[in-house]
This record gives sequence, C-alpha cells and structure tokens, in this order.
Amino acid sequence: MGKEMKVVWLVNIAFPEICRELGLPEPVIGGWLYSYKNALKEFYPQLKLYIISPYEGIEIKCIEYDKYVYYMIPSAVSQNDMDKILFDINNKINPDVVHIHGSEFYHSLSYINTCGANNALLSIQGLISIYTLYYYGGIKNKVIDKYTTLRDILKRDTLKHQREKFRQKGTYEIALIKKMKNIVGRTSWDYSNCWAINPDIRYFKCEEALRDSFYTNKWDISKCRKHSIFLSQVYYPIKGLHKFLEALPVILKQYPDVQVYVAGDDLTSKPAYKQSTYWNYLNSIIDKSCVRSHLHFLGTLSEKEMVRQYLSAHVFVCPSIIENSSNSVCEAQLIGTPVVASYVGGMMDLIEDQKSGLLYRFEEAAMLAYKICSIFESDNLAYKLSVNEREVAMKRHDRKAIADSLYNIYTQINN
Repeated sequence: MGKEMKVVWLVNIAFPEICRELGLPEPVIGGWLYSYKNALKEFYPQLKLYIISPYEGIEIKCIEYDKYVYYMIPSAVSQNDMDKILFDINNKINPDVVHIHGSEFYHSLSYINTCGANNALLSIQGLISIYTLYYYGGIKNKVIDKYTTLRDILKRDTLKHQREKFRQKGTYEIALIKKMKNIVGRTSWDYSNCWAINPDIRYFKCEEALRDSFYTNKWDISKCRKHSIFLSQVYYPIKGLHKFLEALPVILKQYPDVQVYVAGDDLTSKPAYKQSTYWNYLNSIIDKSCVRSHLHFLGTLSEKEMVRQYLSAHVFVCPSIIENSSNSVCEAQLIGTPVVASYVGGMMDLIEDQKSGLLYRFEEAAMLAYKICSIFESDNLAYKLSVNEREVAMKRHDRKAIADSLYNIYTQINN
C-alpha cells in the first residue's frame, strides 16, 4: 500500500464531477487527467488528493467530493491575487508533494514563486515555447498576409497575434522550468528540451493512463469503412490539416472513393465576415483541389464518439508539424487503428516505423499519400500494424504500472 501522502494537483481544467456539482459545462479535454486520478484512486487509496483548478466563477470554492478536495479559483483573478490565493491554500494543506500539470499557465509559475519548488513536480504535456517556433506550420508569411481576414484583424486574432500569445505563454513556461527541480515527461523530445533550459533538473518518466473506452474496444478491418481516414485536433496550423489537404488529391487518384472524417466543427462553412485566416486558407486549398465532397467535419466528439471514429476508420492520420506525445495517436494505437503520423517531436518514441505505425516527414505530402495508400492496398499490413500497435500501447498505458510509477515518483520527492 505504501505510506500516506497529501498531494496537491494544480491543473488548468475543472474536473467533470465538480462541473456537474456546480452546474457548469463539462470539459471535453483532459481525459488523461481523469484517468490518472482514477488509477491512483484504485491502486493507492491512501493518497489524499487536493485538486486546484481555475473555473468560470466569481468566488473561491472548496468542495469535498468522493474523498478528494477540490479548490476552484476564479480564472479572472489578478496575478497578485492568484499569488496570495495559492500561498494561502498551500499553507492550509501543507502538502507532501505538489504536482503541476501544465507548464504554460501563470498559476503554475505562481505556485512555484510563492511556495517553492523543493517538493514540486512538473508534468510536461507539450512545450508551448517550442511550439511557437512552428506555429505557422510552414505557411509562408506572404501566404498568411494574402489570406488574413477582416474578422481576425478587428479581433486582433490573426495568426501573428495567435503566435504572439503562444510566445507570451512560453515565457511563463521557460521561467517555470528554470525554477523546477523535478520534472516528469514521456519522451526523449520533452527531456532534451527541458534539459536545454535547465540541465540540473531531475527527470522522471511516466506514461499517461487513457480513458476507459480505449482499452476495451478493438479495431477490426472487416468492420471498418474501407478507404476512410480519421483526423483529430485540426483547429490551428501546428496540427497540419493544410499539409494533409495537399496529400488528399494524390490519394484520390489511387482511391477515388476516399472519405475523410475530421473531429471538430467545419469552420470553412462560416460566412466570410466570420472567417479566420487559417480556415480561409484551408478553404482556398479545398476549392482548388476540389475535395470538399470528400471531407466530413464531425463537430466536438465525446469519448464514445471518438471510439466509434477510431473503430470505423481504415487509417488514423496525425499530420502535426510538432508534437510531444500525441494522445490521439496513443488512443488510436490502443484501439488498434492503423496509424500514419509525421516524424516530429516525440513521435519516434511512440511509433516504430513499419511495426507500430507508419512515419513520414511532415513536409512530404507525397510520402504521406503513399503511406496511407499502402495501408489501403494491403490488409496484411493493416492487420500487422493493428496488432503491434495494440500490444505496444497496452503495455505503455497499463494503469497499474502507471499508478506504481507515479506513486514511486511522489515518494522520491517526499523523501
């Protein structure tokens, strides 16, 4: 069982159970956090967990729910007030370990500035300070200028403004990593970048637990939609939808019946005065290549709806310009959907090419098209990838192993 510990989690989203208690909309992101929590609760019930998160409210709330304590802080509080609130909560709890999830938020830096880093652990999801360098996704400045919309200019929400917001958050991230003593990550990419910022960090590796449905469903080539492709996370250039659209006409020459299913709203259908720069650019690609009839935007998907798309797809594609460890790729692998992904960031730690997925350089649209078509062409290849992916992912995302690893990390920090 191990010894009792008081552990604070500082997160950026309100947990679904507390949203239900407060009558707030439940978040559709952060599923790995809930699974992390459930794994610890199942295997290490002696941990006393305190979860601090911002929310869209006007007063600080402290709610005890199912043996855990949740502190809800209004997201609109000033930085000075945030410093004081976190200092007071920390003194009240006197935690053995503080686990910060999310490196780019002011409240993460605030906690370390006000309470110190000796017993703190920072989880690396992505690194926004690095992502900033790739924000335009290879789109040239003259193209960005050409497709910049009036809507974005008036709202100060052009790609350049968006990139600047990333850069500003990146300054919090770099300042935080410089102060940290303990960091937990998942890939050689996040380790090397954190090491470059702070070579004195103590680095731990711990994988993430995923949502329940991804463990219990299994892809079957006889039941999928043949020649269908599924993509997720496509709202901004880093996620690479524009690069995929360059490959799509090449795929259609070989397989004219291809259908592409995309998680998220169809922002290309908005009227011109509501159109964003990036989606205006995507519209131009879609129209020039005449692929609109092959694209299906699915809106926001629940856990079960995501599972259905993975099961239905012949191929899952992750065309990102940069990633650390894509949860979407991990979900697809856990279900066994054949994966094609760009060789960027931490992807080499998730995928062994030709064994647990197929990799390509993100700039290479022809190579992306070829990799997808090779899966369409060979059921044997699709089956081999599916079996290997699932075997690798089941081991990587084993909940007991993850709970053991995280508890051992907490114990080392608390000693």
